[in-house]
Amino acid sequence: MRRPQTNSKFDRMRVLWAILLCALSVQSGCARWPDSPSTPLSKRVGQHVRDVQQTDLASLSTSRGVAIEDELDTVKKRRTSQPQSPPREHLDLTVATLRAETLRNNLDLDVTLLDPQLARTVVSEEEAKFDATIFGGVQYKRENTPPLNRDLVEFTSDTDDLDKKLVKLTQIEQTKEQLTFDAGIEVPLPTGGKVKLRNAFDEENKLQPQRFEQYVSSLKFSLSQPLLRGAGIEANTASIRIARLNAQAIDAKTKLNVIRILAAAEKVFWQVYGAQKTLDIRLKQYNLAFDNLELVRKRANQGLSAEIEIVRAEVGVAQRLESLIIAETDLRIKQRDLKRILNLDDVQLDSPTTVNISSSPQLLRFSFDRDQLAERALENRMEMLELELKLAADAIKIDLARNKALPLFVVDFEYGLLDRQGSHGSAWEGMWDFDNSGLAVGLRGEIPVTNNAREAQVRRAMLARVQRMSTRNQRELAIRQEVFDALDVLDQNWQRILAARQNVIVSGVNYEAELKQFEEGLRTMREVLEVLTQLGDAQLREIKAIVAYQVAQIDLAFATGTLLGYAGAGFSSIPVTTDSPATTDAFMQ
Repeated sequence: MRRPQTNSKFDRMRVLWAILLCALSVQSGCARWPDSPSTPLSKRVGQHVRDVQQTDLASLSTSRGVAIEDELDTVKKRRTSQPQSPPREHLDLTVATLRAETLRNNLDLDVTLLDPQLARTVVSEEEAKFDATIFGGVQYKRENTPPLNRDLVEFTSDTDDLDKKLVKLTQIEQTKEQLTFDAGIEVPLPTGGKVKLRNAFDEENKLQPQRFEQYVSSLKFSLSQPLLRGAGIEANTASIRIARLNAQAIDAKTKLNVIRILAAAEKVFWQVYGAQKTLDIRLKQYNLAFDNLELVRKRANQGLSAEIEIVRAEVGVAQRLESLIIAETDLRIKQRDLKRILNLDDVQLDSPTTVNISSSPQLLRFSFDRDQLAERALENRMEMLELELKLAADAIKIDLARNKALPLFVVDFEYGLLDRQGSHGSAWEGMWDFDNSGLAVGLRGEIPVTNNAREAQVRRAMLARVQRMSTRNQRELAIRQEVFDALDVLDQNWQRILAARQNVIVSGVNYEAELKQFEEGLRTMREVLEVLTQLGDAQLREIKAIVAYQVAQIDLAFATGTLLGYAGAGFSSIPVTTDSPATTDAFMQ
């Protein structure tokens, strides 16, 4: 009769082993991670990092390669007339428009403006530490317990047959069912404690050998409050205040990055202006050299100049043609850099649209109180504000570390109601009679023997604040130096403009005189071209000095923590229209 039971037991064991083997096979299958060497991405990465590919320019070219000899005819044809650029669309750009479009479209700025949003999510995470939690659960349990020998007991009874009798308790075979479900709410307190309210229902049924049912309803209120470590509103809201200070520091850093990006955009703006003026000078030089070539040819036909002068004039045209080609390429590169900063939808990087600089440089000399300007820089620089916010956060971290170094004492309080009846409803109603209640009060403590780790954390927090204070003093000196250096560079570039302007005037007079001397037969064309080159170099130096003066003004404004207010286009007056919530008025101040 017992053999079928034995086979049934072995069958159950085999089923359990089969389930275990299936679980192991599933686990081994999951061990193949997405970035394992067998994935397509890993194969592609491995191939790219191992192989060094070669580029064949001939295969990439859209036309057959042309030799130098074949291109010389094009150069000869070009030098016979003025270079004509194909008509292009123009984009008139002022400083105010540059700033507005940069704020609206610049991709670097989009990345920067995401930092405050990320910081605010950290604040929200810290504030959520005091959110209440609603919990609940249900459990069903069924047991078929075998007979079980229990303890030996001695009866005390009025009946002589039972009194002083030693018996052994035996738990008979039973079948029991139990259904438990509970629900409640737990609320963290700003003082560091926790309040918990839990309501539980328990249904227990005995099915064999005799049916018996009972229903229990309980309601418990508990409070746990630390007294030293982790106690107090200051200690428990420290992480929130630190997160808010860090968010404000990131706001200050973001504003600094915004100013830096706009200042860099303005520098590129004036570089494009300089490239345009350089191209104008190179084109004028080319035209003057070409006019001289026509003049020499005319004089040679009239017998007033030697044939060698024609060759010398052609050399001058060829030299200036090379400089003109370089200037055109440099302008395209700088305009492409400006297009990247603007990131306009209708102006692509390699579009034929030409950016036309409409703003004129501000050529005025200014006098400044150097010390007053340095003090203003210390007030306006976002780096100093960022350091002040971080120092405030460091002070909170020190207080928090000191709190964590205290001993732990916690007061626990619990009050509960309980009732047992024949149904859930009667148990719930009977519970509110307060006939069966419980009360518990306790105190538990924890005192570290050495406490070296927490004391070290206090010292580290204090040293970090001392280090940041030294950094602040170092930053103050660096800002003062930056302001003084910017003032010296500004004055230097103004003097460069004056010197270059005087050189341009003198070189222009000298060129006219040399050209007149050539027409009278007293000078050669080589001497005229040398003077023309001197005039072009003087004009280029003036343009470079003007661009450097504009850049120096931008650097001085940046050193004081502001943007250059140019032509009434101050930073706070820039119209900004964007769908991004990160672009707020905080960055416009």
